[in-house]
Amino acid sequence: MPEKSIKFSSLFEPGQVLCGLEDIGRDEAVRRLVDLVAATGDLADPEKVYRLVLEREKLGATVLAPGIVVPHARIEGLSRLHVAVATSREGLPFGGIGRPPARLLVLILTPAEDPGGYLQAQAALAHACHSEPDIVEKLAALENPAAVWQVFDRSGERLPDYVSAAHMMNRDVSTLRANDPLRKAIDEFRRLGVSELPVVDADGDLVGVVSEDELLRVCLPEYITWMEDLSPILHFEPFKEILRMEGRTWLEDIMSSDCVSVPEDAPAVQVAKEMIKSHVRQVFVVCGTRLVGVITIQDFINKVLRD
Repeated sequence: MPEKSIKFSSLFEPGQVLCGLEDIGRDEAVRRLVDLVAATGDLADPEKVYRLVLEREKLGATVLAPGIVVPHARIEGLSRLHVAVATSREGLPFGGIGRPPARLLVLILTPAEDPGGYLQAQAALAHACHSEPDIVEKLAALENPAAVWQVFDRSGERLPDYVSAAHMMNRDVSTLRANDPLRKAIDEFRRLGVSELPVVDADGDLVGVVSEDELLRVCLPEYITWMEDLSPILHFEPFKEILRMEGRTWLEDIMSSDCVSVPEDAPAVQVAKEMIKSHVRQVFVVCGTRLVGVITIQDFINKVLRD
């Protein structure tokens, strides 16, 4: 784990900054960033590192904000976190079709045995970029690597002491309202392929959850589970009734208020504990009572154990 309160700017030097990259593709941009880290002498096999970063990029570019991309990889034998930075006035094709061109590229290489280092470095970078208006344009206009480094150094951003729920969560959460009809929940389960959907009030506060299990219970009244002879309902009679009523059955009548949530600043280990203790595959993240994100088991595995 990185040292407590380490400055983001201490993860690189002006020698790990390239200004004015133009007219090259993603692969060449990654190679040049890896070469910058290789110059520190801490990469035993720069070519292998280059391939690992590209393999990670093929899973999907990490776009921190419009114009900012963060290629990254976990590297065996790395002694510490390393960062390299490149800027581009015109922008490079990096985030895929439909994405704005990348004008600020930040490579983060993390020791393989450090599960939180990348997320901590990314959090500090995100805060530095979001705290200064038009930082991408300002950095892209600079021609001196030392000046780029000084922008990050002056920001004073430090890595958070631990990985929290806020660093892991997905902020793009589909929600339902208590006065939505059952039809909408069924349509959302079909569209999203999730097992639970949160229910919020007009202020965005988390008030409950609707699960696939609850939908089945609504469709199949409990007495049916006691029946040995199912021949009277072989043609889905209970489901037919639900289909007749789905536009007039409200979620407030079937949702559960017993949903598992954690605060934004909950440590990652607490997130894992809540999943195990509550036997759930996702937890909702709240700021006070307002829903701000969701973390699935897959998110946890990807971001803590592999990303």
